Amino acid sequence: MYWRSILFATLLLAACTSRPQADVQRTAPANVQANDNRTAAGVLRNGVLTLHLETGEDLWQPERSLPPYRVLAFAEAGKALSTPGPLIRIREGTVVDVSIRNRLAGDLFVHGLHERPGMSPPLRVPARGKATVRFRATRAGTYYYWGTYWGTVDDALDEREGRDSQLTGAFIVDPPTSAQPDRVFVIGRLGSTSDGVHVGNGLGAWVINGQSWPDTERLTYRVGETVRWRWINATGHRHPMHLHGTYFRVTSTGDNAHDVPRAADQRSLVVTQAMQPGSTMSLTWSPAKPGNWLFHCHNLFHVMPDNRLPVPNWYEEYATLPHDQHMAGLVLGIHALAAADEMPDEVSAGVRRIALRIGERPGVRYETPGLGAPGLGYAVDSGPVTAPGSTIVLERNRPVEITIASAITHATAVHWHGIELDSYYDGVPHWGGDARNVTPTIEPGGTFIARFTPPRAGTFIYHTHFNDYVQLATGLYGALLVVDPGHAFQPDIDHVFVISQDGLDDQRDALLLNGAIELPPMPLRAGHKHRFRFVGITASLSARVRLLRDDEPVVWRSLAKDGADLPEALALSSRADVEIYPGETYDFEVVAEEPGPLRLEAVMQRAAGQRASLPVIVEP
Repeated sequence: MYWRSILFATLLLAACTSRPQADVQRTAPANVQANDNRTAAGVLRNGVLTLHLETGEDLWQPERSLPPYRVLAFAEAGKALSTPGPLIRIREGTVVDVSIRNRLAGDLFVHGLHERPGMSPPLRVPARGKATVRFRATRAGTYYYWGTYWGTVDDALDEREGRDSQLTGAFIVDPPTSAQPDRVFVIGRLGSTSDGVHVGNGLGAWVINGQSWPDTERLTYRVGETVRWRWINATGHRHPMHLHGTYFRVTSTGDNAHDVPRAADQRSLVVTQAMQPGSTMSLTWSPAKPGNWLFHCHNLFHVMPDNRLPVPNWYEEYATLPHDQHMAGLVLGIHALAAADEMPDEVSAGVRRIALRIGERPGVRYETPGLGAPGLGYAVDSGPVTAPGSTIVLERNRPVEITIASAITHATAVHWHGIELDSYYDGVPHWGGDARNVTPTIEPGGTFIARFTPPRAGTFIYHTHFNDYVQLATGLYGALLVVDPGHAFQPDIDHVFVISQDGLDDQRDALLLNGAIELPPMPLRAGHKHRFRFVGITASLSARVRLLRDDEPVVWRSLAKDGADLPEALALSSRADVEIYPGETYDFEVVAEEPGPLRLEAVMQRAAGQRASLPVIVEP
């Protein structure tokens, strides 16, 4: 990838910077503690929260396979430094009285300690000095505070990835009455060559509440239990957060200046929700089936164990990692316990049987500095090996058995993204299933049978979930559709578009629509309803997708997100323009009233010139 080829030059430039270098101590103890955000800081008396914060510098170890790194962090006075910083949690209307003692040699600027909604200038805390702020918490919501060091008052959140990257804390304002129990999670990152913090091979350490998988907290719930989470993205990066095995509903979103609750009829079911830089969200969900599940970022750079493997060994030695280390970073593990009165699923007749073969695409090979890999793909039944794999079409409530046979030279797995199924068949090796029956990898020459009964019609994805970046970037993905009983898939009015990339370099390799940059013209019948199904399965970057007439978006109507039909309040007509993140699917209804040419266009966001398009001819 492009960032690999420039990494060494960046490291050399970093050696010349005038900013303090971050010491890496491999033997000293790590004294900055991970904060699980369960305990609120400060003393609450007579409607006033009094909180004394301190800043300091010490060693922090984001995961046990990495050495400790010297970082700056907040602490409640007299207690250990922590990342995230001390949790501020009070009820709406509480007066917050905060003092901050800066034990560092430079000025500190602290943002976010003010009334909401709105913003306020940051609080300057002088070197070796102290500052205070007092305000009233006037609006319930999910917020955070954060600091910058060795910078200026205008330093942005996305420039804070070095020593001061862990100067963040959650600030939760509950309603004045009847606050419901929930958990708070803060996303962070450490790794900045300009600040002299070199983590592993350069991608940095991604953390949830101060820890990276496999050291992130394990959460245990019971099937059917209502789970409430608050998430804070305290980084300058986008994170499409994905839940395995069931859906969740986003109940509010914010940007640290505002927190906007969503009305009940605006809360669609999703399995992937993109968090923008500096954003927050609250969500609710219930485990649908017992077993082990994951909640993780679907940007594969944020979950891959690159810091444990030298670059040339990514593909060759991936399967030799310990069982709990084939992922890293922004991953939470969930144990769902069976409900006391849970009954086993009934097995009905009429099982559909499908053969899915994993193989190499002849004559296709990808090379990038430090890494080479063959082109991979899927073959369905007797079809050829292609990327994307052929669309698999299933029937709602009809059981299916998919026999997966691997003809590639490395271990792999298949994840049925968005499907509600038993954990063992979810496709996460060494984690799925339970203590008695753990999902295996599919070894070279081996097979695995996935069994499930899809409970809803919609648009889903099947893709690799082992050595994720290399295997997905080289072709292991495809669309999975579920139709209602008695409704055959009609490709002349039901159109599937898989959005992916052609290779290992996320900044340079081509964006693809159904495996191609340019596709032959597709006919539409004027005045008829057509369904456009979009599957986003790029490795890291989002794509902007538009349906254009004379370079202006036409109108389409939203139907579904992540395989779930939208509530009536969200099934609206809008400009045909949507940004699709990795792990998202969207369904739209298109009715072209006038004959003539259209163009479906996908453009990679935040990358140089990657574009794929499809001419659309509307016929009378």
